[in-house]
Amino acid sequence: MSRRLHLTLLVAALLATATAAASEQAAHGLLQKMIRAVDELNYEGIFVFAHDQRMETLQIIHARDERGSRERLVALTGSPREIIKDENSIICVRPDDLDPALCLDPGKSLLGLSGVMPIRQQGLDGLGENYRLRLGERYRVAGLPCRELAIIPRDHLRYGHQLCIHEPTGMLLQSRLLSREGRIFEQFMFTRIEFPARVADERLQARMEGKGMTARPMESPPAKTHFMEPDPQWRVGSMPAGFRVSGVSKRNMAASPHPVQHIILTDGLATVSIFVTRIDRAEDRASGVTRSGGLHAMALPWGDYQVTVLGEVPEATVRLIAESVFHDDEDGK
Repeated sequence: MSRRLHLTLLVAALLATATAAASEQAAHGLLQKMIRAVDELNYEGIFVFAHDQRMETLQIIHARDERGSRERLVALTGSPREIIKDENSIICVRPDDLDPALCLDPGKSLLGLSGVMPIRQQGLDGLGENYRLRLGERYRVAGLPCRELAIIPRDHLRYGHQLCIHEPTGMLLQSRLLSREGRIFEQFMFTRIEFPARVADERLQARMEGKGMTARPMESPPAKTHFMEPDPQWRVGSMPAGFRVSGVSKRNMAASPHPVQHIILTDGLATVSIFVTRIDRAEDRASGVTRSGGLHAMALPWGDYQVTVLGEVPEATVRLIAESVFHDDEDGK
């Protein structure tokens, strides 16, 4: 190989590396802008959410002012429901005869963009250790131009995301949750959106209240939730690469007669929950894996306890975590 050819190849390789680094930096900046936009902008629109062979259409009205972030969501398909959110509460308005559990059916969509958005500000730190960022082509969604941004996992233990972001505002217009093979598990997309300078207060107030309707908080305020000291001897023996413990709590939950310990793992983007509770009867033991869209859950008994692991990660990830949860009885002896 001639000296000139060697130098040409070296320069080409360095240019490719520099271009990739610049692209990742630009993608990181666009993600930061998106996270701020979803909370800080005023916007009104209609979006669709497809999940597990189902589709729902919702109206969203979001305002940010001196009173903080406020939002109203209305289910336009399926059972009638309305969600009113502010800095201190989340209220579900529904018909009296509707199962309260359906206030969050199909799940994330009735949490608004905070539910379907794949990442939060704290998740950006260390994101590059487990994912690659890549800017793609420009498209149109809801009549607006947007830039494709791919979040690509570095291994088989997590999913990827394909976003389309309106660059002038940073607003997320479309999001897809993908397997490594490109299978779409869920998709969110605006069909119409606008950005008013101001949102009138009446636009953020419930319209479905009245006879035959019930308005109730969707979650207990922290002051009314009785938390207990978690048992530090519950451990995860084989933590998947890139995951870390981000929170541990213990409290009473309606689904169990005994307190439930909740351990949260995250890699900055994906989140996995571990629930541990005592079981009284052998017939209450559960074992196996279930799936709903991209969400996997695995249950395993551990002595007199039931361990349940769930998260929007591949089956291999929940299985690895569930099979490595243990109680360190020798600790501290």
